[in-house]
Amino acid sequence: MNRAIPLLFAWCAAYAQTFEVASVKPSPPPDRTGGMMSMGCSGGPGTSSPGQVHCSNATLNIMVVRAFGLKPYQLPVSMTDGAKFDVAAKTPSGATKEQVQTMLQNLLVERFKLAYHYEQKEMQMYDLVVGKSGLKMKESPPEPPPAVDGAPPAPPAPVGKLTMGPDGFPVLPARRGMMSMMTTGNGGRRITVTDASMEQIASTLSGQLGQPVTDATGLKGKYDVTLTFSMDTPAMPAPQEGAPESDAPPIRTAVQEQLGLKLEAKKGAIDVFVIDHAEKMPTEN
Repeated sequence: MNRAIPLLFAWCAAYAQTFEVASVKPSPPPDRTGGMMSMGCSGGPGTSSPGQVHCSNATLNIMVVRAFGLKPYQLPVSMTDGAKFDVAAKTPSGATKEQVQTMLQNLLVERFKLAYHYEQKEMQMYDLVVGKSGLKMKESPPEPPPAVDGAPPAPPAPVGKLTMGPDGFPVLPARRGMMSMMTTGNGGRRITVTDASMEQIASTLSGQLGQPVTDATGLKGKYDVTLTFSMDTPAMPAPQEGAPESDAPPIRTAVQEQLGLKLEAKKGAIDVFVIDHAEKMPTEN
């Protein structure tokens, strides 16, 4: 056997696990003029920017969730002080989503000296089922037919300045494919989604509860959902002092009354990600 072949495989594996160029810098101070601030990571294969990965105002926790494909409840404790970072990384041509995840993992290990392990933890979780009173959600209308000339449909108009409705919540424009739009108002929260499968709805509820939610409804359609609830969910910060009290129900009650679904509590064990060590500041680029 040609001894150069294993060496070539090893070189290709290392190449596939490293960004071509990567910069990690502390985020600049937030804009105090009231402008919008983006937070999180985007880009990579399957997105509109397949050759680049960007993180803006991202804590180490946010980057770990993206790099290791975690649900937020799988990273229950933060070992960081909330410092935020901007990441700009260029991916090799032809890299897959899985390879880019590995690149981001290696970047965190190299720059932040990240050390970690997984362990099993028992926690409360939920099965999402249809309530006894029956389903109250509306099934999404069918997609509009394609244009006769074969032209792609026009992209949705950008959301401009929102007006406030009589209930104290912003009025959102009607548009298709709007996943997990969160608004606040009148002391409560509102989730609006369209064209959502039950698996996606369960995932959205999981993000609010900070606990696993599994779709057990058996429903196969897609739905338009508006859910209004009080700010009392474990995964979300408490309302600021002086904020108006909401007359909206807690999220579990809202799910039953407004959607006709029910969150049935149970106990179960999941894998959680434990950060053993991480430097507060990354090594130089």
